[in-house]
Amino acid sequence: MMLAMPPTEPSLPLVLVAEDSAHDRIIIEEAFQEAGIVAELRFVEDGEELLDYLNRRGRYAGGNGAAPWPAVLLLDINMPKVNGHEAMRAIRADPLLRDLPVVALSTSDSPKQIAQAYAVGVNSFLTKPARFPAFVELIRLFGGYWLQGVRLPPQRRR
Repeated sequence: MMLAMPPTEPSLPLVLVAEDSAHDRIIIEEAFQEAGIVAELRFVEDGEELLDYLNRRGRYAGGNGAAPWPAVLLLDINMPKVNGHEAMRAIRADPLLRDLPVVALSTSDSPKQIAQAYAVGVNSFLTKPARFPAFVELIRLFGGYWLQGVRLPPQRRR
């Protein structure tokens, strides 16, 4: 006899955001809401915490669901402790992390900073617009591409 299982709620894609500015974290969250992007956002405040999250260390250790695997990482380049470039080098050097899609999100539009970000392995570089409506549109494009359009690598477990 087969029992029908109740349908399970599909899990939302997880976007891990590495951003040291509390103000920018609020703006990012508001932009996702305004853009209608259906995703779970998790925030880490610096590169050291990002690597702890991805490697399940410290407060992210254990199997309690404290650090579910992200579909994509939004990475601020200029962060304290471990900056975005250093974090990217560690991510791309680790066989269990290297296929994580990473999108740099920065206020900079410097060609030198953009080139450096791609050199350390980001998949994409977005410049934060100064005006909120333009930022909402950027996040809408991000969500359409990274969370709906592309095929992402399978979720990893550490």
